[in-house]
Amino acid sequence: MDFILAAAEKTTPLASGLSSNSLKILWIGIIFYFVILLGIGVWSGKHIKDMKDFLVAGRRLPLWMATGTLIATWFGAGSSMGVCATVYSDGIRSVLADPFGASISLILAGIFIVGMLRKLKCLTVTDIIARRFGNAAGIYASIWMIPVYVGWLAAQFLGMGTILHVITGMAIWKGTLIGAVVILFYTFAGGMWAVSITDIVQVGLIVIGLLIIMPNAVSQAGGFETMLNALKPGDLSIGPGEVKNVNDMTYYIGSWIIMGLGCMVGQDLIQRSLSSKSAKVAISSSVISGFLYAALGFVPITIGFAARFVLAKHGITAESMGGNLDNQVMPRMAMIILGNIHPVLMTLFLAALISAIMSSADSSLLAGSSLLVRNVIGAVFPNKSDRVLLIETRAATVVISLVAVYFAFNANSIYSLMINCWASQLVVVFIPVLAAIYVRKASRSGIWATMIVSTTVWIIYTFITSCGAGDSFNEILNSDQFERSLTCGAVYGFIAGILTFAFTYIGERLTERVEESPRE
Repeated sequence: MDFILAAAEKTTPLASGLSSNSLKILWIGIIFYFVILLGIGVWSGKHIKDMKDFLVAGRRLPLWMATGTLIATWFGAGSSMGVCATVYSDGIRSVLADPFGASISLILAGIFIVGMLRKLKCLTVTDIIARRFGNAAGIYASIWMIPVYVGWLAAQFLGMGTILHVITGMAIWKGTLIGAVVILFYTFAGGMWAVSITDIVQVGLIVIGLLIIMPNAVSQAGGFETMLNALKPGDLSIGPGEVKNVNDMTYYIGSWIIMGLGCMVGQDLIQRSLSSKSAKVAISSSVISGFLYAALGFVPITIGFAARFVLAKHGITAESMGGNLDNQVMPRMAMIILGNIHPVLMTLFLAALISAIMSSADSSLLAGSSLLVRNVIGAVFPNKSDRVLLIETRAATVVISLVAVYFAFNANSIYSLMINCWASQLVVVFIPVLAAIYVRKASRSGIWATMIVSTTVWIIYTFITSCGAGDSFNEILNSDQFERSLTCGAVYGFIAGILTFAFTYIGERLTERVEESPRE
């Protein structure tokens, strides 16, 4: 909470520079948009009859809808505001995970995973682990996945609070709570139906909003040629840069694979694929959305570079903002560029930013709730009626929202918070899911050994190398050292998991041959 209050004191709301008429249009537009989303939630709730409706929309999404909801899910606060702010500060090399790694994950998941899980009629990604390797394995994997979606949800809540603060001067914590309440309401009421419908509305606004601001941002920066000539070569490089030691290269590899591979088994992705009306639609929507997302991802990158020139012209720097420009680059660019054109355009773009956040937030909220109730509580306490499970899932959305709000109050960077969340999927879930699908003779003992070894290596490395990064938990969590340790630890844990799985599998096959060979 201290960070939130400090941020509110150090920034100046851009709404203070708007006319009263423009401010009225802005508020009316945002409130109207919120009312529409709430209405969709109420309407969708009337179509929820069982867990299948709530979790996978009755498995009836067509290709265009499945593709749209996947893009909207991926393009959230981290992909828009987070990428823009990170490129503004550090260049493209610092956003390898998203959008580049995230785009790869969509394409690879479409090719190797989603079609198989859709054919098996799973409801969650860890269903396949539980079926092949037992409920305990499914519970273990789910427990490690749930924090992913709590952290991702927190990143979206923080993005919402930042936008409302920058626009109106409202304290960030108040804006965070408002966004959390709206997202919770329509997800609680309508489940996957509400999420899918709102995603289609939101992705349309996202594309329109970004295409409005990008040409104007480039123009005010002096044009593409001026921008490219002024940027340093390192700003545009996706290579590893200067490598001083093994950990530098490990961190670079982790920037690619944590999302590039880890997100392949993300519940948010799988849940949309499982909602598709067929396996073919699930595969096609994932691959198509991967390519479209990659193209869309270059828009906030371009705006981030343009912001270096545009914000400087208006005297907006990290120093002038008291060191608190993180996460505010995109909304401030919107207000500068569109505020003087027409308040309706400005309102439209800000609604697009809010859409980007909400489309990811509702997905993570539903994904976390699904895993908690179906694969943890449901596995520990089986034989519950569908009605009870539906009630528990809705209750879980409330609990997860509250926890996410707490983390949003204690994180500085949207992008860092989002990226740090995905490591456990790579470390704990990726190998068991692929083994369950493709390795027929993979054993329970081998999978347990793989998960335990990979998790242990990851946790021990992260703890040892980041424990001196601060005096408190919050200081450690928000430190650069913690992010590097978490990323490098995830790579080492993943490698340890691969080796463990290979050794146990080979050992089991050799044992089988010895037992099957005739005795002399």
